[in-house]
Amino acid sequence: MPNSCNSISKLISILFLVSLGSCTSLSHSTFSEKVFLGKLSFTNTQDKSNFNVRVKAFPENVIIQIGKPLFGNLLKIHFNHSTGMSFHPQVDNQHLSQLKTFENNEYIEFFNSCFHNFNINKKIFILKKFDLEIKCTHQEQDTLLVNIYYRDEININGILKRG
Repeated sequence: MPNSCNSISKLISILFLVSLGSCTSLSHSTFSEKVFLGKLSFTNTQDKSNFNVRVKAFPENVIIQIGKPLFGNLLKIHFNHSTGMSFHPQVDNQHLSQLKTFENNEYIEFFNSCFHNFNINKKIFILKKFDLEIKCTHQEQDTLLVNIYYRDEININGILKRG
């Protein structure tokens, strides 16, 4: 009798491990999230700074985290297809508020073109309104160049690689 209980517990343990292993072996390609990591160089009329950037692109959301190595995240920009753009922490900076001049559908097309729908024939995607221009250029399959210009006051250049 003790051997049959031991066999049953071994069988249950094996089935548990097999089911647990099948859940953990899901590949990342089954998830719709795309992660890009990179560096940004920010230049304005007074100074120049470098930042780390992490972009998580989901089908309905784009989350952009900007930070410095020792300071952590300084700014989180969240774009949702239905609710639009939000900043954390909240910002009153006039230059960042310029980002809200574009319509949601313009951002949706831009983010989908840059992060989701790689098109070999169209490598440059530009949003331009008034004095603000946001550009995304595909270098390779998993490398993007990002440029943001606002008048002669702000110039942001960066490179993002898919992580």
